[in-house]
Amino acid sequence: MRWIGAAVAALCASAPAGAQTFVDVFAGRSMLERTPATLTADEARVNGQIVPAQLRVEVESLDTTNSTIYGVRAGHWFDWLGIAVDASTLDPDVKRQTIRATASLRFDEEVFGEQVTINPGRLVSVDIPRVTVPTTATVAALAMVRLPRGGVEPYAFAGPVYLVTDGDLSGEWGLRAGGGIGLPVGRSVTLFGEYRYTDVSASAVAGRIGGGARGVSGTTGDIKVDLDVRNHSAVGGLSFSF
Repeated sequence: MRWIGAAVAALCASAPAGAQTFVDVFAGRSMLERTPATLTADEARVNGQIVPAQLRVEVESLDTTNSTIYGVRAGHWFDWLGIAVDASTLDPDVKRQTIRATASLRFDEEVFGEQVTINPGRLVSVDIPRVTVPTTATVAALAMVRLPRGGVEPYAFAGPVYLVTDGDLSGEWGLRAGGGIGLPVGRSVTLFGEYRYTDVSASAVAGRIGGGARGVSGTTGDIKVDLDVRNHSAVGGLSFSF
């Protein structure tokens, strides 16, 4: 047992971590899992009158594009334990594909600027065009741990994440977790690579539902898209410590 104690003591003695503030910048590629989605519209205003729309489209599975992400993280290490705020972009588009959907009414509207038509019925096969989704971002509050070794330094993190809102996009709290390896390349600069997993719900206003009555058309009802975003990312970057 003596050699185990000696090894642990040597590791701790040779690689003091210390407290330090850090700023990370990174970029990489992200991939979203295929996910179900729901399109709904509750009402439309036609000829000055609000008309119940009662539109609901259940999409069995959506396939999205891989995208490039950029991010920054700032935090502080208290020896082997740290805290950080992490922000990164989220920029997937919906691929041109054939989907299977169940619609309560005929859907023939623009979704993020692209015309999408779905006939009513259960599990109808529908060809949809590529749909460009506005770029947004996520912000996370992370707890971090590291194993200081005086050279290659593994670390892990986890914490709540929120999808940043703008005029059309809102989200709920979710989870971000991951881990990586850092390699010092200077006195205060570390090169790192990491894997990141993000799971967060999203709700977007993707367009307006149209209608007509006596030759007068209306396009004031919101088309809402709800889906779960489950994102896998591989990134690399530089960490600057102070």
